[in-house]
Amino acid sequence: MTKEIIETRKITSDEAAQCASEAIQIIGSIQPHGFQLVLDADTLEIVQHSSNILEILTAGSSASGYPELIGSHISQWVEFANIESLATLSSKKSVVLEIKESGRVKSSDWGCFAHRADGWISLEFSPSTGSEYNSRVLLSQIDNMVALLKASHDETALFQTLVGQLQEYTQYDRVMMYRFLPDWSGEVVAEAVSEREDIKYKGLRFPAEDIPKQARELYALSPIRLFADIDAKPCPLEPALLPNGQPLNQSLSILRSMSPVHRHYLKNMQVSASLSLSIKKGDALWGMVVCHHNDPKVPTNDVVSQLRISGELFSEIITSYLIPAEKIKRLTYLMNAQSYIEASFNQAKMANISAALFESVLLKIQTITQYHFIGIIYREQSYILEGSSFLRLGDHTIEALKNLFPTPDAIYFQSEKLHQEKGEIPGLNGMVGIAMIRAKVPNDFYVFIGKEEVAKSIQWGGAPQTVNIVIENNERHLEPRSSFALWRQNISGESSPWQEQDRNLLEIIFNAGKDFFSTKHSQMRINQLEQSVYFDSLTGLANREHLRSFIEGLKEQKHITHVSVLFIDLDNFKDVNDFMGHETGDRLLITIAQRLNECVSANDLVARLGGDEFVVVLTHQVLPDPTLAELIADKIIQRIGEPILDNAHTLVITPSMGLISEDVKMLDFNETLKQADIAMYSAKNKGKNRFHIFDHKDQDLFNKKTILTMDLRDCIAENSLDIHFQPQMNAQQHVVGVEVLARWKHEKFGFVSPDVFIEIAEKNNLIYPLGLQIIDKACFQLTKWLKRKPTVDFKTLSLNISPIQLIEPKFEKDLLNLLEKHNIPAEMIRLEITESVFMKNYQTAITALSNLREHGITISLDDFGTGFSSLNSLWKLPIDEVKIDKSFVSSMSKDDSLFTMVESVISLCKKLNLEVVAEGVEHSIEFNILKGLDCNIYQGYLFSKPLPADLFEKTFLDK
Repeated sequence: MTKEIIETRKITSDEAAQCASEAIQIIGSIQPHGFQLVLDADTLEIVQHSSNILEILTAGSSASGYPELIGSHISQWVEFANIESLATLSSKKSVVLEIKESGRVKSSDWGCFAHRADGWISLEFSPSTGSEYNSRVLLSQIDNMVALLKASHDETALFQTLVGQLQEYTQYDRVMMYRFLPDWSGEVVAEAVSEREDIKYKGLRFPAEDIPKQARELYALSPIRLFADIDAKPCPLEPALLPNGQPLNQSLSILRSMSPVHRHYLKNMQVSASLSLSIKKGDALWGMVVCHHNDPKVPTNDVVSQLRISGELFSEIITSYLIPAEKIKRLTYLMNAQSYIEASFNQAKMANISAALFESVLLKIQTITQYHFIGIIYREQSYILEGSSFLRLGDHTIEALKNLFPTPDAIYFQSEKLHQEKGEIPGLNGMVGIAMIRAKVPNDFYVFIGKEEVAKSIQWGGAPQTVNIVIENNERHLEPRSSFALWRQNISGESSPWQEQDRNLLEIIFNAGKDFFSTKHSQMRINQLEQSVYFDSLTGLANREHLRSFIEGLKEQKHITHVSVLFIDLDNFKDVNDFMGHETGDRLLITIAQRLNECVSANDLVARLGGDEFVVVLTHQVLPDPTLAELIADKIIQRIGEPILDNAHTLVITPSMGLISEDVKMLDFNETLKQADIAMYSAKNKGKNRFHIFDHKDQDLFNKKTILTMDLRDCIAENSLDIHFQPQMNAQQHVVGVEVLARWKHEKFGFVSPDVFIEIAEKNNLIYPLGLQIIDKACFQLTKWLKRKPTVDFKTLSLNISPIQLIEPKFEKDLLNLLEKHNIPAEMIRLEITESVFMKNYQTAITALSNLREHGITISLDDFGTGFSSLNSLWKLPIDEVKIDKSFVSSMSKDDSLFTMVESVISLCKKLNLEVVAEGVEHSIEFNILKGLDCNIYQGYLFSKPLPADLFEKTFLDK
């Protein structure tokens, strides 16, 4: 047999089409290290088999004692642990079938993979023994993979870890991970090798022709392919055709022989054995893990099974973690960019249109988008940023940009090769990539973004689309390239490609700019108010000085006899500023101001004192009906509480309101506002989102708070605060944890709510010493229990930590000293923090929590769902447990949306290896629902209220 290479060139489109049409799923033979049986699905009689079966089963001895294969029942050869499972086989996936030792095919020697192939039952048998693999199971590394994902979310490190573990487990000489690009070329993103090889292909691309279309379709269908010895002679299937006259479809076959082209390809790479795992994103092929070995290598049935499951795990990581994380990252960036861009234009509305104004706006936009060119054309004016240079270009530039649109109806144009496709734009010669959008109304408004030339250099493992043309046995045919030498492709005259995110950003700039121009001419009044000392510059409302002048001037108004003053404070507004930014907060304040104006008449006044505090003054010509002011207060609460759509967010803010009515002759500006303010705090203490009418009891409560503040100082000095313990139960209602809760019994006011005295402590710099006292007492009690009963029933002692405590630099040292003092293992301590920890000093909080976890202390995220955290952010946080707030638990049996929320939290936490605690479990129906959702831990009055130490001990530790 002779072979001669007569030409090496690029493959033609006709040759590529012919190659892609080859039916490589019908080879008609298998690899000789295993054997195959094909059964009639109805009779379970053998209709086809590999030619090597008798030789393998008789080990070279006489086969006279064996029955004829064709037509014999499968039970004459194999005894299955559950033969009924043959009827349930799938045509989409091979499964492992358990076989017994008693048949001719013995379980000690063989393992069986089975699937349906166009209605026939395919049984493939691979060796169970004789391999050099150790007993370590690859799946034991799952925890390491997930831990790496949570810790860094670094693709490079994750991929390298995966291939490193695979290479160590399989002992193949080379393990590579490919990621397919949009053109189906393969990029090697990770590589691990044995001691007798060097890193060779990492970072290279391989042409799409290396894995043709029909091969990719098979890899998407069948998750694993192996070739034990590329030089081994294939064993044909006998007979060649099935009873229906068709060849066997070997799409899912693990033993299927390789095509001659694939065999040549591997030999050219000096590979003797190969094993590949498909990695999918949903149903689509995302990439592959390919294992190459320099010598023949026969993996056992168990190894193949484990590696197939590993491929499914990698697919799950790609689909469930990396892809969503990248999407979340892009969406977060777009939301932040949208907020920033719109805020830039909103601020510009306060000034007159000028070149300096647009230079400022475009420079701000550039800081977040990083585009080298940003331009706005309005009427016959152009405002363009090139790098850091601001340009006002003339008619030639504007006309050339407008002419880029191919038709009068087109509203979008983009190009990465502008100079080649349309020519240079006058004055913007360095712009080779452009994305541009225009408005139909007004038809003279355009926005574009542009990029400079990027000299791209791609390293290929061989030239793309290159084949060898050979003459073999007097026949001319294609053979895969024999060279895998580095080939560098240089591309010039192009920008980097435009992505979907670029178009999203362009639309954001376009919409914000269009809104700016369409509303600009109605903003002159705001400019005037900005110059006035009597109006708030942000909202246009009256300011404090205007309010004072208005109230004092009422005494001179003969037709005004009484007023009602409403002091309004927005609930949790600080969280909006901290979590979503001051730009979002400013837009919300403007909306609230507009809504307040809608609720009053022309003779009334709405003022903003500052921050999120507003005052409404209602004027009355006679002694007002008490319900009139209350009706207006209710109207304000309803109007403010309506959802506010802000960019990609829907915000709901509620007001707390204090109300006081006075005769104008008795008005004192400072005293009236003080009393209305006190009434407002009473509304907050009653649960917020309501109004409260001032009376002298409110003054008493205000005084009470002052007394509590002074007495709390004494309480801390005397270390007289009590602590109670509430059990945390598992699904079997056994105690697995205890939460420590502080209690204060005041000698005058009785029991004071923790919400009250914790707030007082935080506002008066008392929380840190108070927190340490609680930890000290809890550890002291735990030590007593451990001495009395060395193995207590619970594993964790949960301690609530204030954000102020956590970011204190000495907290970590003080906490560890207390644990050492009481000889408490750090692993028993769980610190409960709320989402507010991350609102300010985010990085400080992350660092502090991470350091504590290094000592073995675990972290619980308390009251999850009541703040601004989302499911998408859980993987970023250094936590071990999530506590679902009782407001969700108590209502989930009545509200499908809350049930879905709880179900989603539990499901995601399971994937992230986070424990889930359900708070406020008060009824058995809640417990049963949560148990069905596989919640880990339960806490609430269904099991016990918080108890003093002695009663807790008798109830739960003496059992």
